[in-house]
Amino acid sequence: MDQFKAFSSQLNPLAAKLGKQFGQVKQFAQEKMGTAEDITELPQEYKDLEKRVDALRNMHNSLLRVTRTYQNSSYDYPAQLQETLGEFGRTVTDKIQAVALSPAEKAASEAAALEERKEAAPPKTLAHALSRASFQGSEQLGLEEPMGSALFKFATVQEKIGDFRLKMDNEISTKFVAPFGTTLNTQIGFAMKARRNVQNARLSLDSAKAQYKFARPERSEASRVEVEQAEDLFVAAVEEATTLMKTVLENPEPLRNLADLVAAQLAFYKEAQEILADVAPEIDELSVTQEALYRNSRSE
Repeated sequence: MDQFKAFSSQLNPLAAKLGKQFGQVKQFAQEKMGTAEDITELPQEYKDLEKRVDALRNMHNSLLRVTRTYQNSSYDYPAQLQETLGEFGRTVTDKIQAVALSPAEKAASEAAALEERKEAAPPKTLAHALSRASFQGSEQLGLEEPMGSALFKFATVQEKIGDFRLKMDNEISTKFVAPFGTTLNTQIGFAMKARRNVQNARLSLDSAKAQYKFARPERSEASRVEVEQAEDLFVAAVEEATTLMKTVLENPEPLRNLADLVAAQLAFYKEAQEILADVAPEIDELSVTQEALYRNSRSE
């Protein structure tokens, strides 16, 4: 007998929970079919907050879908570009430094570079690829030629631009993508969960109201108490969701993250502009020299 009582005590809460869930499902189905009556209206403030949070959530998803690109360093590296291991294996800076080495030192440097290539290849970015291709051209033409000298200068600058871009990518990934994702998965996620709780509480309340409306006389009082309890739970759920949604909308972090993204881009374009501004007159001068040589050769 004691075992039966113990089993009954465990079964009753489970039965009540299943009954509540069944009531929610039934109410939801009736609302979808348009047969439900007296659907509890949510406060206008709450509905306005829902719209604003949905807009903020959509913005987070959209921007994250795009800015996650910065976590892939080769996003501007042409898929059709093929570089041999030798071309890809060393940075332009390494090659420049190797020019002044003795044969023995150069051999040792090549061996060390081979080991480095096995561990990690230089970055696959468009700027780094331009740098490698330009330096290879300068080696083949020779620095005595205006074109060879210009390619050498261009290669050096492009490698720096590639490094600046990787620095920007890291800044954006750290200061925008990561915290934006955290906000989406925590604060916004908590608010969305609270809203689902409101939906469930409202379905339970309307289900309890429907049962009370058609309750038999002997069940009337108990059914009325269930409605009151459901109302209390609904009001509490609305208050909690309202508080969480306001917290999400007032959070200054996303705007701060956007400011950090802009700052990272500004730093990159400023650094790139400065070194390009330095090298542009030098390459223009070499271009003028080449044109003069060309005209002299034609006039002879």
